[in-house]
Amino acid sequence: MSIQITGGDVVEMAVQTEIEGERFYRAAAERTTNAEARELFTFLADEELQHRHAFEELSDAIVMTAIDPTSWEEGIAYIKATVDRALFSGTDAPIRTIAVEATLEGMLRQAIAFEQQTLLFFGALRDLVQSPNRPLIDRIVAEERGHVRRLSAMLPSDTAAT
Repeated sequence: MSIQITGGDVVEMAVQTEIEGERFYRAAAERTTNAEARELFTFLADEELQHRHAFEELSDAIVMTAIDPTSWEEGIAYIKATVDRALFSGTDAPIRTIAVEATLEGMLRQAIAFEQQTLLFFGALRDLVQSPNRPLIDRIVAEERGHVRRLSAMLPSDTAAT
């Protein structure tokens, strides 16, 4: 027997992703002594909050696309694995408690990994929603890509993420 997951459930996973991202960025802003990094982390926390609100508004109106059950189950399995394990609870999960010994570079790399995983998640989410909902997902994906660029730009040039 398979677990039934609704469009609202998938959106709730997206909301949780944004909540955890905001939490991480606020903690990183408090931890860093670099003013430019603090400003960036605060900006990113605010962006995650805006994304959360956008997904919350979408939750009631979301219309999932009609796809065959095999594709749906595969898509949901991927989304659940990404959100639960890849983003938050695995040993190499990008969003977890910031280590006491974390450096600015380490926090930036952690944030970049989170944003990259988020892009994969939102790509899968986009494939599961009908076309009227895709512009919102596309806008958030574009903003998340911008987050990766801004975070990467703060890395020392000899170690910048690609």
